[in-house]
Amino acid sequence: MKANAIFGIHPVQRALLDGSQGRLLMSGIRSKRLDELRMMAEDSSVSIEWVAQEALDRLAGRQANHQGVLFLVDTDSVVEYKIEDFLVPAQHQRCFLILDGVTDPGNLGACLRSAATAGVDAVIVPKHGTAPINGIAIKRSSGAARKVPYVEVVNLARTLRLLKESGVWVLGTRAGEPQAIESIDFCRDIAIIMGSEDKGIRRNTAKQCDLWASIPMVDAEFTFNVSVATGICLYEMGRQRRR
Repeated sequence: MKANAIFGIHPVQRALLDGSQGRLLMSGIRSKRLDELRMMAEDSSVSIEWVAQEALDRLAGRQANHQGVLFLVDTDSVVEYKIEDFLVPAQHQRCFLILDGVTDPGNLGACLRSAATAGVDAVIVPKHGTAPINGIAIKRSSGAARKVPYVEVVNLARTLRLLKESGVWVLGTRAGEPQAIESIDFCRDIAIIMGSEDKGIRRNTAKQCDLWASIPMVDAEFTFNVSVATGICLYEMGRQRRR
C-alpha cells in the first residue's frame, strides 16, 4: 500500500494512534474534536501546518469531506506486506479476503472496514485492476485501511495456489450458486473471494476455487453491493467460529 493523504477526523485519529508520522495540515476551523486531534499530533511529535481551506479542498478533492484536516503520511511509516508473510499455518483458523476487481475506492474502503471488524488475517488484491487506497478509500474504511494487512499481488491465481498449498480452502461467491453461504463450513483456514459487481470473479481466479456459494435473496433482481455482500460473508464466518 502506498503512502496517501488521509483526510477526515476519525481516519486521521486512527493513523495517529497507530504511530504514523508525517505532516498534519489543518485549516483555521475550530472545534473540540479538531483541538483534541491537534493535541494528539503534538503528543506524537507530528508537525502541524496551518493552511487555507482552499488548499485542503484542492489536496483532498472538492467532493471530499475532509472536515478541516489532512494528514500526509511518510512512506517509511507505511507497513508493506507480502503473501509469504501469511503462508505458514497459524494457531488460529486463518481467514483471507480476496477482492478480485473491486475498482471503486469507496467500496474498497468499506470492504477493508468489514475485514478489520471481522478479524481477517489479510486482504489480498491483484496489483492491476483494483481501486487505489486513496483518501476516499481510507475515509470510507474509518481508518481500518491502515489496520488490516493489505497485500497486492501480480498474479492472483498463483497466489491462490500458494494459499491452497499451505492448507487454505478457497471459496468463490457468485449469484445463483445452489449452495447458500450459511451452509459453508468456515471453521477451517479459508479464503473468501469477492468479484467485481459487473463481471464477478475472473475465469483464472475461478479455476482455483474449491467451493462455491451464494447469498440467498428474495428478489434476485436487486443484488447486494460488493461491500455489503462482503460484510454478510464475513459475518457468517464469524458467527460460525464464535459458535
